[in-house]
Amino acid sequence: MSPAPADSAEVTRLELHATPGGGCRLSGGGGVFRAVLQGAAPTGARVALVPERALLLAGDDVALHVTVGRGLRLELVETGGTVAYDMRGGSARWATRFTVEPGGCLVHETLPWVSAAGSQVERSLELDLDIGARALLRETLVLGRHGEEPGALTSRTRVRRNGRDVFVEELDSADLAPHRVLDQVSSYGDFHPASVAPGVPAYVRADAIAAHAAPAAPGVTCLELASGDTVWRRLDSQAHVAAAGWIGSSGT
Repeated sequence: MSPAPADSAEVTRLELHATPGGGCRLSGGGGVFRAVLQGAAPTGARVALVPERALLLAGDDVALHVTVGRGLRLELVETGGTVAYDMRGGSARWATRFTVEPGGCLVHETLPWVSAAGSQVERSLELDLDIGARALLRETLVLGRHGEEPGALTSRTRVRRNGRDVFVEELDSADLAPHRVLDQVSSYGDFHPASVAPGVPAYVRADAIAAHAAPAAPGVTCLELASGDTVWRRLDSQAHVAAAGWIGSSGT
């Protein structure tokens, strides 16, 4: 794994924690993201991440640290995808760290990440799950915009439950050739259909995919982890084709 972000990193810290009155509250800030509360309930919240400037450029060192408190649920969404632009010989970093406390639940629905030609990025995700914690993650990696060569992307993932490794991977964008798109849903714990953003079409909703995608669905690779958790992957040449391909596997 890559080292923790240096002091020079632009870190956004968010924490969803319980309040004495029985509800919950989102606190924190900083870095390049503004957190916009889209909805709240006594046991959870839906929060949108809004970038305060263009991302991702040469020299950027972006970090997002999120903590979900005991027994609470956080649905974290994005308002726009991320483009790693031509860095003209430079590079950038993006590090995400999630901590989910006992009985907590994190749902992170991301929009496509695009590595444009000339970009050079190290990207990392660390997810720490405590006792009874759950997480559902959706991500789409797109290597190169239409008609251009892919950028260079190294993506590292480490998931721990109760301090023990569940999933550790280092992915180099060159390893995906000749494919240009990796569309992935990762389910750590049990999820049920229609539990996330029911207004969103089922074929792009992580919860619907996690509830219905069969191991043998056409075009889907199902990684059954020793921990009982599951990672579903589709590889394709275009992002919209990869997304639409979930329709057959979600039963909708």
